Amino acid sequence: MKDFIPNKQALELKELGFDEAISTYYSYPDNELGYTMDAHNRVSVRRNSQFGYAVSAPTFSQAFRWFREKYGLRASITDFIDDKIGIEWDYEIAVIGTDLDENGNYKPLVDYSTDDENRKFKTYEEAELACLKKLIEICKNK
Repeated sequence: MKDFIPNKQALELKELGFDEAISTYYSYPDNELGYTMDAHNRVSVRRNSQFGYAVSAPTFSQAFRWFREKYGLRASITDFIDDKIGIEWDYEIAVIGTDLDENGNYKPLVDYSTDDENRKFKTYEEAELACLKKLIEICKNK
């Protein structure tokens, strides 16, 4: 499903310490998306610390919120128009509260350049996943 981050990134978030209360998870070993259920067969929430090998499956929104709260990183997906191709997508990542340079200009943590062919995405979802991967990379290297 498009709303949930992929299993690989969910596992990387778990390794970074993601332990929020989430109602969805990826099962082990088949990596199927499921919902946590209580004793009365109602959807409930669990944390990564309550799973053995299973992994919480947050939505993109939940993951981006976690990066804002835990690491102070703000991410945004932006669109732009290429005269030859049409609408394309990119992302920006900035440290909350420190995204202005000495002249008061916006200064993203990750360089934003519409000329970088590797940073042009055909869909919002492609840009969103690339942004999540970059956030994970940044935090792994802290």
